[in-house]
Amino acid sequence: MKALETSSVWRERVEAWARSGLTCKEYAAKIGVNPHTLAGWRWKLRRRTAATASTKTRAPAADLVDVTEQVAAALAKEVGVIEVELGGALVRVRGEVDAEMLVRLLSAIGGRR
Repeated sequence: MKALETSSVWRERVEAWARSGLTCKEYAAKIGVNPHTLAGWRWKLRRRTAATASTKTRAPAADLVDVTEQVAAALAKEVGVIEVELGGALVRVRGEVDAEMLVRLLSAIGGRR
């Protein structure tokens, strides 16, 4: 039997055991397998399910950006930094600021309260 086939066979056995209402020892005797092996497969399958679920709910990793000489030079020429805390959000704007855009941004954040 291949590993994938073995896993699917044991998954079916473990699911049938859960539906049966029998103890591990009783169900293992009924189907002719070692109760320790049956319990071990239940543990292994639960771990796989939990690991799969946790990777699905995890936030995607942030993209990394290389800092190039151009970006570093642009940051070095910045004229200042504006920081505004509004509604629990911190807005940090660097460099030249378009006043209209800043007003729209702050209005949007302020409206979320």
